[in-house]
Amino acid sequence: MSEAYTVFAAKYNYPSSERFKNVLRVLMDEDEVALANMLPGNSAELSQKLKKPQETVDRMLQGLYKKGVIFEFSGGYRPARDIMQLHDSTGSDVRSDKVWGRKLLDAWFDFSEKELFQDLSKLAQIFPKPVSRVVPARESIAEPEKLIAEEDIDKIVEKSPRIAVVSCPCRRVAQRCERPVEVCLQVGKGADYAIKRGSGREVTKKEARDILHTAVEGGLVHIAANTPDGGLFICNCCPDCCIFMYPWLTYGGLDKGIARSRFEARVDVVSCSGCQDCVDICPFGAIDMVKVPGEKKLKAQVNHEKCYGCGVCAVNCITDSIRLYDIRPHEHVLS
Repeated sequence: MSEAYTVFAAKYNYPSSERFKNVLRVLMDEDEVALANMLPGNSAELSQKLKKPQETVDRMLQGLYKKGVIFEFSGGYRPARDIMQLHDSTGSDVRSDKVWGRKLLDAWFDFSEKELFQDLSKLAQIFPKPVSRVVPARESIAEPEKLIAEEDIDKIVEKSPRIAVVSCPCRRVAQRCERPVEVCLQVGKGADYAIKRGSGREVTKKEARDILHTAVEGGLVHIAANTPDGGLFICNCCPDCCIFMYPWLTYGGLDKGIARSRFEARVDVVSCSGCQDCVDICPFGAIDMVKVPGEKKLKAQVNHEKCYGCGVCAVNCITDSIRLYDIRPHEHVLS
């Protein structure tokens, strides 16, 4: 029956990975993984195939759904779409800690560190376009009227029919920083899923805006899907733990995986106090302290090749010496 874990792991292109199968063994017993291998399908169909009472199959499916292994769709249930969805759905649910302690998170950490991260770096090299994009912190923009709706975080929140907040699976797994954890937002159908499953809690639009502000003050980058509508999530990511940012910064592929915002940071050297806070908090390592003619103190300078236009530096600048300015056309977001 252990072959069933290999079959399920093959759905995510890791049939030979014992580390990934260790994750699956925490999540599913042998009966559950055998059932998961028969998906997609509904309980009536699966009951006939397994020759088990439909109530039993229903109970098993609901258990897998609650754990984040499978998802509902019009025809019944399906496995997680890809390994990223499986990681996020199973790793974000704090309720699992009462069942497994750190066992599941540690299994994800071991697999990610030893195999997944380097594979993601290689995968990014063949992306036709970045899969996600930076959404600038609104309070960092020098001229907010130049924001278009697709990149205006307030308007993205305002148009969302429903919003839920979940704990960041990446920081729960990696634990390499002390930045805020319960800050990742699900919107629309994503919120419906998190609320129904019980892995997230519904928040008002004001609460969502407050969470986003807390996130950027904590040095986190707003990240959405690289589509005009931003997809079903607004993640708040860090360079130390994020399942995308960390491997792409460490092993390469950042530009291939994450699109910059239309904006770029600029420093007013006159008002800059030289405190270096921006250097410490920049998620992309895009700020250096340099000698400026006529100034006694070193001043902050933005490395334009590294700046992703997130606004974290500007929001956390105590002298308001840094602002974001638009340098790319609207098509950068809309294409």
